Amino acid sequence: MISPWSLTVLLLLVVFFGFTLIAGYIGAKRTKKGLHEFYVAGGTLSAITVFFTYMATYLEAYEFCGMPALFVSEGMQWWFVEMSYYIFGAALFIPICIKIYKLGKLHKYITFTDHIVHRAGGFEKPLRIILTILMFWALIIYVGLIYIPAAGVLSAATGGEISYHVFLALYVLFMIIYVAAGGMRAVAYADVIAGFTFIVAFIAMIYITIFHWGGFDKLAWTAYTSDIAPLTFTRTLPVRYYITYYLFTGLSWFFIPYLVARIYAAKDWKGVVVGGMGVYMGFFLAAFVSPLLLGLALSAYYGLNLPEVEVVEGYIAALFKDLFGIGPLLALILLGLIAITRSTIDSMLLTAASLIDEDIIEKTLRIKVSERTRSIITRIVVAACALASILPALAPEAPMVILAIELVWPIFSVIGCTAILQILWPRSNKYGALAGYLVGLISLVLFNYVIWPEWPHNPFDLWEGALPTITALAALVIVSLLTPPPPKEFIKQYYGLEK
Repeated sequence: MISPWSLTVLLLLVVFFGFTLIAGYIGAKRTKKGLHEFYVAGGTLSAITVFFTYMATYLEAYEFCGMPALFVSEGMQWWFVEMSYYIFGAALFIPICIKIYKLGKLHKYITFTDHIVHRAGGFEKPLRIILTILMFWALIIYVGLIYIPAAGVLSAATGGEISYHVFLALYVLFMIIYVAAGGMRAVAYADVIAGFTFIVAFIAMIYITIFHWGGFDKLAWTAYTSDIAPLTFTRTLPVRYYITYYLFTGLSWFFIPYLVARIYAAKDWKGVVVGGMGVYMGFFLAAFVSPLLLGLALSAYYGLNLPEVEVVEGYIAALFKDLFGIGPLLALILLGLIAITRSTIDSMLLTAASLIDEDIIEKTLRIKVSERTRSIITRIVVAACALASILPALAPEAPMVILAIELVWPIFSVIGCTAILQILWPRSNKYGALAGYLVGLISLVLFNYVIWPEWPHNPFDLWEGALPTITALAALVIVSLLTPPPPKEFIKQYYGLEK
C-alpha cells in the first residue's frame, strides 16, 4: 500500500500537468496552420510572455537541483565552472540576440538550421543532415538528463515509496501530451506558470537560509566547518579547464538552438530586450543564488551523512522534506520543483522534432504531404523524441551536470561558436561552413570517444569541447579564405543592406 503522502505527491504531478494540459489546449486553439506557427508561434509572442519563457530557461532543474547536488557530490568548483560562462553569456545576450532576431524576422526562419544554411549560401542538404545529427544527438541526451531530476525529486519526496522509474514514465507521458498539443504557444504559456510556481521554492530556500541558520554568514560557516568541507571546498580542476569552458561555452550560448527558437518567437525586438531582462533575472536567481545557497545548505545540514536517494538530484527534495516536514508547505514547494524540472524539456522537444520534421522530411528529402498528415507526423516525431530521451535517464552513471558538461555542451559549442563566427564574419562562405560543421562532427567523435575516451578526453587538461570547437572554427576560417568569397549581392541580401 502507498502512504497518503506519496499519493499526494503523485496528485501534485497530475495537478500541475493538468494546468499545462490546459495551456496546451489553449495553445492548440490559438495555433494556426503551418510550421512557423507551431514551432515559433508565428513570431507573435508578447514581451511579457517572452520574459517568462526566457527566465524559465534558467529556472530549471539543471541549476536548482543538479548544481546543488553536484556541490556536495563533486565539489563547489563545478559551481564556479558554471558561473564563468553564465557571466560571459549574460553580459552580451541582448545585443547579439537582437541581431539574431532581426535576421530571423527578416528571413522568417523556423529553425536554427534555416539560419545557418541560408547564411552558408549553398550545400543546403549536407549541412542540414550534419546539423541534424549534431543537434539531435545533443538534445536527446540533454532531455534525458533533465528527466533525471524531474523523476528523482518526486521519488525522493516519497522516500522512495514510489520509484524513480514510475515517475519517469509518468513525466514523459505528460510531456508528450501537452507539447504535441499546443507547440510553442503551449510551451510559452507553461513557462509563465513555471515562473510563478518557482517563486514558492525560491522563497522557501531564502526562508531556511535566514530562519534556520540565522543568515548567509552562519550558513556558509556551518558548511565550511562540516565534515564534508574537505570534499566540497577543494579545487582539483586545472585552470585551463576553467578558461576553455568559460570561453567556448560562453560564446556558443548565443546560438543554443532552443534559445534561438524563443528569439524567433518574439513579436518584436522589444520582446527580445524584455526577454533579456528575464535572462538576467533567471541567471541571478537560478544560476547564482540558488545553487550556492542550496549547496551550502546540503553541506551544512547533512555533511557526509547525505540521504539515501535513487539519484543525487533528489537531495533537494529530501532537504526540504527534512526541514519543513510533510504538509501543505512542502506540497507547495514540490509544485515549484515540478515546474522547474519541466522547464526547457518542452522547447527542446520542439527543437528536436523540428529538425526531423522540417530539416530532414521537408527540406532534405522533399517529401510532400497534406497539412493534416504533416500535423500528425509532427506530433509523432515529438512523441518519438520524448521516448528516445528516456535512454540516458534509465540508469545515470554520474550527476546530470557532469554528464551535460562532458557529453552535451561540447556539441552545442561546436554548433554555436561556428554559427556565431559564420554570422558575424562576412567573408565566411559555403565551403567554409560545410568544412567547419563536418570537421566539428568528426572531431567530436574522434577526440571524445575514440582517441581519448576517458575524461577529460584530451591530454592537455582542456574542457572536453575545446579541441572539437577549435578544429571546427579553424576549418571554417581556413577553407573560407582558400575559396572564393560569397557574392556581394548575397551578403547584402542576408544582412538586409539592400535599399
